Amino acid sequence: MMICRRDSCMLPDAEELFWALAGNLIIGIGAGTATLSAFSPSLPLVPGSNPAVRVGVVSIGFAIFFAGYHFTQVGTYLDPDESFTSAFLPAPDADSDATDSGGVDGVLLARGGFVVLGVVGLGAGMRLFALTIQSWSAKLGVAAGVVCIGGYIFGHIGINGVTL
Repeated sequence: MMICRRDSCMLPDAEELFWALAGNLIIGIGAGTATLSAFSPSLPLVPGSNPAVRVGVVSIGFAIFFAGYHFTQVGTYLDPDESFTSAFLPAPDADSDATDSGGVDGVLLARGGFVVLGVVGLGAGMRLFALTIQSWSAKLGVAAGVVCIGGYIFGHIGINGVTL
């Protein structure tokens, strides 16, 4: 981000600019995949118009979008003493005994479930939006909004570990 004062402007930090640009490139690939897959009459490389396959491809686009979003967040706010991998991947819950005993951390598992629900919700909602635009229906439009926004909320909770 460029910071300007009365007599001078400071350029953005090169490392922060890299993370922002790289993350936004990934976001663009994911959003493009989701949007084109939702609205296209047919999918390249995938014959037929099976709704489950269509929602799956749109969801993959949103998974890429989420990865880019998280990539930008983590890279921009990375602590200099922390590795990118440890910052990018969610840490096990400190209060959990699961990691000490070799079990699965329930909080981490729940966050992963929220991310999956978010990705599929966004994929299904985006496809419903496309169908609403192609053939108007108020009920379908409301359903699209609820499913899409719900997917975003679930994904946000899973990625950030907090509610909105």
